[in-house]
Amino acid sequence: MTTLNKLYKLSRQIALSLVREEDPKELKETDLFEQKYKDYIFENINDPEKRRQRQLLSQQINKKRAWKNVQKAIGVTKPPIWKYAAAAVIVLGTLFYFAQHDSINKIETTIVSGKPVIAPGTDKAILVLGNGKTIILGNGNSYKGNGVTANDKSVTYSDNSVAIEYNYLTIPRAGQFSLLLADGTKVRLNSETQLKFPNHFIDGKPRFVELVYGEAYFEVSPSSVHKGSHFNVKTKGQNVEVLGTQFNIKAYKDEENLITTLKEGKVVIDYAAKKEQLSPGEQSVVSVMASSLRIAPANLDRELAWLNGQFVFDNLTLKDIVKVLSRWYDVEFIIKDETIKNEKFKGQFSKNQNLEVILELIKTTNQIKSYEIKEKTVIFR
Repeated sequence: MTTLNKLYKLSRQIALSLVREEDPKELKETDLFEQKYKDYIFENINDPEKRRQRQLLSQQINKKRAWKNVQKAIGVTKPPIWKYAAAAVIVLGTLFYFAQHDSINKIETTIVSGKPVIAPGTDKAILVLGNGKTIILGNGNSYKGNGVTANDKSVTYSDNSVAIEYNYLTIPRAGQFSLLLADGTKVRLNSETQLKFPNHFIDGKPRFVELVYGEAYFEVSPSSVHKGSHFNVKTKGQNVEVLGTQFNIKAYKDEENLITTLKEGKVVIDYAAKKEQLSPGEQSVVSVMASSLRIAPANLDRELAWLNGQFVFDNLTLKDIVKVLSRWYDVEFIIKDETIKNEKFKGQFSKNQNLEVILELIKTTNQIKSYEIKEKTVIFR
């Protein structure tokens, strides 16, 4: 076995250990590296920020060309350079394993050729105006009129003097879209989401929108430029009062909790006669069934991964993972074996790849024996 193949095999073993949340014993036991190089590898594959940066970088580089450069690098004769180049191979190999991009490192899959491929979601939405007019957005469609301009990826409102009407923007399963409200607030909407909002606001009066269901990320135009008018987001009996900030709200119909995550600024959560202020890096967790509200530290990389085109599953059960995948790929999941529903998984994946690639990686953990795809239904056995 060539040195390069040994390095790739080791990177795959390390990646599987991380998915299973096990200590990467293969790294500790290998004789390819001295301890200082092992420490270098361990630091780079475990640091959350470095993982996120590598994932973003992986979308911009040519994997085949990059791998050829690594092959050349490990062919140099100076031992210190070779060792660090080889350590870089492990880090890159682990990334490639998770990202599952087309390269010589792509893991073997058992997907039968000729079967339908379940492709990822796209930019699409349905806009319903106050007068009842329905506009289908995405797929090359555009619209302009009454202060509204829309293209393939976003819809923009401009402030005007027309009467206030409430519009609905609905994102179907396997969809996503962006919205610029008339006050300058930016909203990004995830799949299976609906937002109710006015076609314009009146400065000096409170600004209200309603997240009917789903997930949305807000970059709010500050109250200081709107005569002090606060921005409010209502959803499931909760009100989020905002002064000017960036935050995410997740309020899916099939989720037990309503989660608001603050990235920047300040918000006040009002639920069941209880008010709590969030600081950056915190999130509120509302249990609708128990009518309770608690504040907890937020994992921003995980909660906001969808904005960067990523799935981040961090100790997430299979039954919760399939909820996320079903929304983005518009498929149904059936878990035949009850014992695996609560099995936990850990991994980071690109949302731009076909569903089968993610299923194959989950399968390699050996916690899933097999799966079957029947049209738009995935069956785990």
